[in-house]
Amino acid sequence: MKTKFFIFFFILFVQSVFSQEKFSDRISFAINGRYGFLIPHRSSMVYLIEDHVKAWDIAVSYRTKGDKPWQIIYRVPELGLAFYRANLGNANYLGTSTAAYAFIKIPIVKDKFFNLSYSMGEGLAILSKPFNTESNIYNIAIGSRANGFIDFCLFSEINILNKLQFVTGFNFTHYSNGAWRKPNLGFNIPSIKAGLKYTLSKSPEIDKTKIKEIKALFVRKNEFSITLSKGVRENPPPNGVKFHPTTICINAERLYNPKRKFGTGLDVFYDPSLESRIISDSLKFKPIYNLRSGVHLSYDLLFNRISFTMQTGVYFFTKAKDDGLIYSRFGIRAKVWKNITASLTLKTHFVKADVLEWGIGYSFLK
Repeated sequence: MKTKFFIFFFILFVQSVFSQEKFSDRISFAINGRYGFLIPHRSSMVYLIEDHVKAWDIAVSYRTKGDKPWQIIYRVPELGLAFYRANLGNANYLGTSTAAYAFIKIPIVKDKFFNLSYSMGEGLAILSKPFNTESNIYNIAIGSRANGFIDFCLFSEINILNKLQFVTGFNFTHYSNGAWRKPNLGFNIPSIKAGLKYTLSKSPEIDKTKIKEIKALFVRKNEFSITLSKGVRENPPPNGVKFHPTTICINAERLYNPKRKFGTGLDVFYDPSLESRIISDSLKFKPIYNLRSGVHLSYDLLFNRISFTMQTGVYFFTKAKDDGLIYSRFGIRAKVWKNITASLTLKTHFVKADVLEWGIGYSFLK
């Protein structure tokens, strides 16, 4: 599942904390309340909405020292861990959510009295009332108790006392199990938030000169990689047969600057779950129809050895008509040892999850 984000960020968090002498001076604590609503992105979900989604979270974060190029480029970000609790607007059918996630907070504007930032968080959420054929057939959105949890936030921090800040902002939260168990329409929850943050030390000033120096010294390079991925998916109806798709992805990418890279790639998919869908389309099945292939464009946001990847591709060979020709990937990639990479990406067809891909690969620069 998307616990990969939690694991990768937790490792990065621990490494940063214990590499500093007085890390306690860089710790912050925050508590926030949230008020939002569940988006009925399918007409069949409308009856699930009875009330607003009310939530709260507590977080502890660590401000990096700013002594590494990636930290300077991102204006001395904070790494943190958070605990989240929410009702889902329907006590009978949806219940509550409990999540733990890791996040990175990146400043946009830093002033003596005011900060504007954004954060990205990933982790694991546990739902109290998922779909169940015996006890809860009305939750048609999510069929698993454990789900991936994604949280984006744009927020401001206003100094009200020496080390105390008032926080207000906008969150967008997403739940999904990556289609490993049906149903999986997922939850999308926009919300406003307000809270308090206590910081043990003042944030350093952003040295724009150092940022310019790092960009000026950066050497653009090409990166080539090959990745083998496996996943698990379930075709409808719920509690059906589990299939294990395999993907081979070949990428050619350009490291454009210290923060991002662009690229293109070739994908070959072997998906045994296609057979039942192709037969249902009244097409005489052949073994090769379990194969699909496409080309994609990619964009990665770089954080040292970790990157967030976004890809959009087009199938040039597929017999499964129900998915269309466009596919996308969203996820995380990390260089775990020398030229060895690990990845976890969610492959989708527009807003419909297809499979969660666990990958291992090899990459090199040239």
